[in-house]
Formats: sequence, structure tokens, C-alpha cells
Amino acid sequence: MTDMKLWVIGKNSLVVLTIFTIALYVLSFCFNWSDDDFLRFREVFDQDLRYANATKKILFWTKMFSDETFYMGTGYIARHCPVNNCYATNKRNVVNLTDFDAVLFHGNDLDLEDLPKDRSPRQWYVFVNLESPANRPMTSYFYEDFFNITMTYRLDSDIVWTYAVVKDARTNVNVAPSRNVNWSAFYAGSGDRTIGDDVDASLSKTIRGKTKPIIWFVSNCVAKSGREEYVNELSKHIPVDVYGACGNMFCPRNEDCFARVAEPGYFFYLSFENSLCDDYVTEKLYNSLRYNVVPIVYGGANYSRYAPPRSYIDVFDFDTPKSLADYLKKLMKNPRKYSEYFAWKKYYKIEDGVQQGVCNLCEFLHKQKQSRTQKFLSDWFGRSKCHLQEFLRNHSYLTGSIFKD
Repeated sequence: MTDMKLWVIGKNSLVVLTIFTIALYVLSFCFNWSDDDFLRFREVFDQDLRYANATKKILFWTKMFSDETFYMGTGYIARHCPVNNCYATNKRNVVNLTDFDAVLFHGNDLDLEDLPKDRSPRQWYVFVNLESPANRPMTSYFYEDFFNITMTYRLDSDIVWTYAVVKDARTNVNVAPSRNVNWSAFYAGSGDRTIGDDVDASLSKTIRGKTKPIIWFVSNCVAKSGREEYVNELSKHIPVDVYGACGNMFCPRNEDCFARVAEPGYFFYLSFENSLCDDYVTEKLYNSLRYNVVPIVYGGANYSRYAPPRSYIDVFDFDTPKSLADYLKKLMKNPRKYSEYFAWKKYYKIEDGVQQGVCNLCEFLHKQKQSRTQKFLSDWFGRSKCHLQEFLRNHSYLTGSIFKD
């Protein structure tokens, strides 16, 4: 009798799944899905109901600039994450709108005329932004309590999405960015933080081939951080080659300019941010760290939370552009000392931040149960988050001397 009941239940389940599959095929024509969209989403429901209910469904409501999937892709976007049962789509009508567990909105693409008509209290409405508030402030008070959670570059976001991550080269564990960063692998392994005789032949050859001091790739020529004014003063004391719209030198768009131009020819790269805001560290730093060229940073973050020790040079460690230039000239004349800025590469590696952002999102959706609202979003995102910018009212650019006043 028990076997008969199980057979009936199994048969009924098969009938339900068959009917559901046929219905999806019909809907695919109605909604003009592509075959890939249909097949990926069907995967969610072609499992038993327990599995389908466990899958966290994510909807990209807006674009992120020109990308319809927030650069994350669609389908099971967290396949390679520790918590991986998350499915994402930008198709609003594949299920009832209230059945999505999370709905992502890009802060720069919000449109009051295009917001969801239905909302469930259990859903997470996610405010996503990788731009600083100095450049992209919140302009509408409508959104003050519209979102449940935040997903930004800030380390105090509900879901952290940084431009890159630093991993332990041996364990593959994330080390940075983090407010509680631990660089013990570097200090335990390197002792006095020098490479010494361990400089490999390839790096030595690269360093010997460098002939020019500083390179800068830049297209935004009117930044709020005062970086152009700093570079103008710095260039009076040491040559700076400016590539892109703000200079007179160019690298083809389809080429890897760091590999082709920066690494073989230059000692330093200017990783200067366009605004001086808390935790705002972009690809400008990490693009350089991926290559054998030392970044010089100018920004509002605590860089020790973002990059390994002795991997960068901070403008704010010097009182004037001239004192920075003097230090750079000394390094250029001392290859052994200069090579110390690459010792960290024995212990850490740089990886793209998008996949880690995906993993953080999926893990949050599975582990966070208590619903809440992000009140006063504009205060959280912008108020007193770019305090260094205030100093620019009385200075054309900033140096380390401002911290001594």
C-alpha cells in the first residue's frame, strides 16, 4: 500500500512538472524569451519543489549604466561561490514580481516613472552604487526609505561590492578590502619586508628596462579631488606622461595599455581618484597592482585596508609634491629598493571584484532573515562621507601637511 501511495505521488508530481513545462514553452512565445533565457530559468523549476523554493531569485530592475545584468550575467550567477543557490535575470515577467527575493536598482539609473507596482514585505530592495556621493549624490527624497539594503563599495554596506579583492596566494582566502584587514602572511613571510635575493629574473629584467618616471591614464579632466592641480605641481619636479583625453599621448583602446606601455617603460602609475570619499578606491589602484608598476595613490580611503603593505606610495605621506618627487627619484636610482614594492606578490594576488560581489549577495540572501528598511539613505550614502573634499575650499590640492595642521 505504501509503495502504491508513493507511485501515485510520483506520478502526480510528474504530471504537474509536465504541465508546468508546457506552460513555460507557451509563455516563452508570449514574452519573446530567447532560448537561453527560457532554458536557464526552467532549470529553477525542473527540480523538486524543495530545491526550487531554496533558490534565491534575483531581478535586475534597472540597467547599470549600459549593462542589463549589472555585469553579473544571468542564470546561476553564484556557481563558484561557497553559497551558490541564486538565480538572476533581467526579465521582469518570468515569475510574479513579488516572488523575487531581491530586486536590484542601480542608483544612477533610478527612474520614478519606472518602479515596481507590487512589493512583498519579505523582499529585499537593493540600492547598488559604485560611484562616490561627490559625483553621484542622492537627488530625490522619495528613495529615503525605499530600499531595504545597500550594495556598494563602502565597507559598511549590507553587501560589500568592491572594485577588486586581495586574496591570500596560498589559501585563496579573501584578505582585503576589509576594516579588520590582517596582513600577517606578508609580515611573517618577509621579515624586514624586502625581497632581497629572491627577486626573480623576470622582475629584475622588467625593472632594468624601465626608463621613464610616471605614467597616468586619465579621461576625466575636471575631477572634484584636485588631482589635476596636484599633477601640475608634481610635473614641475619630475616628468609625468599623461595618456588619454587629458594629455597628448594615446594608447589604442583595444590594447592592454598597462602591459604594452606602463609596465615595460614606467616606474610609477598615478592611481588618483576623482573624489576624496570614505572607502572610495576604484580600479585605478588595482589595475596597477596587477602589473609590475608601483601605484601612487591619492584618495580619501585608508589604503592599508585595500592593498598589501609596501605595494603603493601614498601622496599623503609627503608634505609637498616636490618631496614626493625627490623620493621617487631616489627609488628610480636604487633598483633593489624599488623592487621591495613587489615583495607582496609572493603572498597575495588580485582578483576582480564582481564575482566576490555576487558571492556576497547570494550569501546575504540565504543567511539574512530579518527584513528591514534603510532609512535616511541620503545621510548614509553622502553626509560627511567626503570630508577631505572640504579642505579643497582653501586648497587647490591636498598633501600630507593637512594632517599636521
